[in-house]
Amino acid sequence: MSPSVDRDLLIVAAVCLAVVLVALALAVLVGRWWLRVTDARRARLVASARPWLVQLVAGDDEDPVVVERLVAVDPRTWRALEPVTVAMLGKVRGEARTAVVGLLERRGSVERAMRGVHRRSAVVRARSAHLLGAVGGPGTTAQLVRLLGDRDLEVRAVAVRALGRLADPMSATALVHGLLRTPPLPHHLVMAALRQIGPAAVPPLLAAVDRADDLVRAQVAEALGLVGAVATAPVLVVMLRIDHSTEVRLRAARALGRIGAPVSVDDVIAATSAREPLALRVTAAEALGALGARRAVPVLADLVGDPVHWVAHTAAASLAAIRPDGVAALTRLAGRSGSAARHAQEALVAANAKRLLATVRP
Repeated sequence: MSPSVDRDLLIVAAVCLAVVLVALALAVLVGRWWLRVTDARRARLVASARPWLVQLVAGDDEDPVVVERLVAVDPRTWRALEPVTVAMLGKVRGEARTAVVGLLERRGSVERAMRGVHRRSAVVRARSAHLLGAVGGPGTTAQLVRLLGDRDLEVRAVAVRALGRLADPMSATALVHGLLRTPPLPHHLVMAALRQIGPAAVPPLLAAVDRADDLVRAQVAEALGLVGAVATAPVLVVMLRIDHSTEVRLRAARALGRIGAPVSVDDVIAATSAREPLALRVTAAEALGALGARRAVPVLADLVGDPVHWVAHTAAASLAAIRPDGVAALTRLAGRSGSAARHAQEALVAANAKRLLATVRP
């Protein structure tokens, strides 16, 4: 092939590349322009009806008239206003919330959401789940539980958040089972949802305590602490004592600190032993501060002199949380020399700063 042909091919390729780049740039510019136009149009539509929505939430005497106006707005305006209406459900209570839910029902939004969870589009299923979680009502929990097994990860995540918002005890078992399935539901979302459900989540969690998977048992221990049921302390103590997994024992210690059960103090103290893994020692020292037990003060005072920095640092911080005995122990340690004195001084300064901040915070 001659050099002139090569040059011609290069020129053609360069021109084609330039055309493609220009086309892409134009597409980006047009896309951004269209988004701005769409957002501006949506904002105008919302602005035209927002005063009525605010009046409805305010509970003025004109409620029936306001509702009828909102029910009568054209479909295009309602499509723009519906997300704003749903968002308001998280900010209002009592009669105002009832009025907003009633509006969504009259506009058919709830019925569409109940149908939307079966649609092929993942975006529609996620939006429907979000609305159902905000509105609640008969049949809502069952639909959201079904979505926990959805093929789309984002839909599953929205369903978990929605169930947490509803805090329906009937969903606790399904959420716990979601930790056991493959792939599991997002751990942090399930933990938050179980915490919102509260003690009603304890039975399914206890049923999963003996699972073979270390991660599952660790998550169960964490969830029991978040739920905060004092009656589960004996189960957590057993996990702390004998479980073969350090991660399970660590989360059990943290959970016992959150629960604040006095029956667990001796076992948490034992977990600070130098024979135990470092991560567990640090977590147990922190849990002792959360427990606030006076008999843990001598143990924590000894740990402030531990050669491992994080053990000593955490023990000093825990002493500062146990008043007045822990603070008195820190004061004595601060008057000495060495690393223990430095940790004690740092903990006292941090505690004083925290207390001062609390007094000036509005």
